[in-house]
Amino acid sequence: MSELSWQTGEYFKDVIACDLCLQSEDSFTITNFNIAKANEKTAGYMSLIHRVCIEVVFDKGHNKPTTLSYIVKEKSDSAFGGNLVEVLSVFPKECEMYEKLLPAFEDIFNPERFGPKVFKTTSEPYTVIVMEDLTLSGFYMREKSYGLPITDVKRILQKLAEFHAVSVVYRERNGSFSDLFSEGVITERTVEVLRGHYDALYTAFLQSLRERNFPAEYLRPLMALDGRLLEACSTVQRLDPSEFNVLNHGDLWPNNVLFGENDLRLLDFQNAFYGSFASDLLYFFVTSATQLMCDSLEELVQFYYENLVKAFEQLHYRQLIPSYADLLQQLKQHGILILPPLSEAVAITMGGLTEPSDMALITSEQPEGVTLRQHIFNNPSFVTLVDRLIPKLFELGLLHKSEDSVH
Repeated sequence: MSELSWQTGEYFKDVIACDLCLQSEDSFTITNFNIAKANEKTAGYMSLIHRVCIEVVFDKGHNKPTTLSYIVKEKSDSAFGGNLVEVLSVFPKECEMYEKLLPAFEDIFNPERFGPKVFKTTSEPYTVIVMEDLTLSGFYMREKSYGLPITDVKRILQKLAEFHAVSVVYRERNGSFSDLFSEGVITERTVEVLRGHYDALYTAFLQSLRERNFPAEYLRPLMALDGRLLEACSTVQRLDPSEFNVLNHGDLWPNNVLFGENDLRLLDFQNAFYGSFASDLLYFFVTSATQLMCDSLEELVQFYYENLVKAFEQLHYRQLIPSYADLLQQLKQHGILILPPLSEAVAITMGGLTEPSDMALITSEQPEGVTLRQHIFNNPSFVTLVDRLIPKLFELGLLHKSEDSVH
C-alpha cells in the first residue's frame, strides 16, 4: 500500500466526527478498520466502490454508535472506463453533485431526499468520495438488474420527476449549471473515444438480427445507422434551448437506485448533464422497464408527467411548463437514444456479464470476444425481448422507418 492512502483510520477521523456530530472535546479510538467490496453486484465501472467498516471506542462515556460503515468511491486505473473518466470529468462532476447541488435541491424541496449524504471528498493525491452507507437505514438494491416490475418503475419515475423539477427551479434561482454539466456521455467530443466500444456492439447486434431474418422494414433503418449511430445520437443530444431541459441523472438504471420502505435514493451521478429530459427517461425505460415499454409506455410517460406537474406545484413554480403532448413529441424526437443502451447495457446485463474484464473482452476481435458477443445477442431472453420491442418502438414513433427521419 502506498504511503499516501485513504485506506487508514486516520483518514476517517474527521468523517466520523462529521457523521456523529462530535464536539472538539469528544475523543475516540479506532479499534477495528476493515475494507471490503460494497456489493457483489458492483462491477466498478469508472470507479471502485468499497464498504469501510469501523469500530470505535469513546474515551469518555458516550451514547454514540460504536460500529460505523461508509461507502467509498475511488478513482482507479483498474476500473473500466479508461479515457472517459478524464474526458467526462466524472469525479469533479460527482463531487459537485454531492457537495453542492444535491444539498441545494434537498433544501429547496425539503424534506425530499435524492441521494446519500457525503462526508468527505479528496482530489489529491488520491480521488475518493466518502458517503453514508444507506443499507444501515434499511435501503437495499433490487436483485434484478433489468426488467423491474411496474410498481418499482413508477416509484423511480416519481423520484425522477421530482429531481427534474427541482433542477429547473434551482437553475431559475441560481443561473446555469457549471460547465461540468454541459455535455452527456455521447457528444461530438466523445464519439471517437466511444466508437471502439459501441460500434462493435451495434454491428454485432445488427448481425444477430440479419441471421434470424428480422423483418426488413425494421432492419433497413437500423442498418442505415451502422457506423454512424454515435454521431446521430450526439446530434440529438445537443442542447436545444427551446426544449424542456433539466439536469439529467445520466445513468438511471436499477443498480443506481436503492429502495427503502417508503422512499428511494439515487446513486452515481458521474454522468449527470443539463439537457432534454428525454435522455433520462429513454435510458431508464430501456434499461429498467424494457418489457413494459411494449405495453405500457404511454401510461408510464403520463405517470412521469403527472408527477412532474405535481412537483412543480409543490415547488410553487410559476413559469409555463410544457404540455403532455409536447413532452411526448420531444421524447419521440430523441428516440434514437434507445439504441446504444439496448445494444450494450441491456444485452450485457441480460447476458449475465458483470465484471470489468468482461467489458474489455466484449469488443475484442479475438475469438473469445466474437464468441462473447454472439452469446449476449443470441441469448434467448434478449432475442425474445428485441423481437417484440423493436417493432413496438417503430409503432410508437420512437424509431422511424424512413432513414431521412432518423437524425
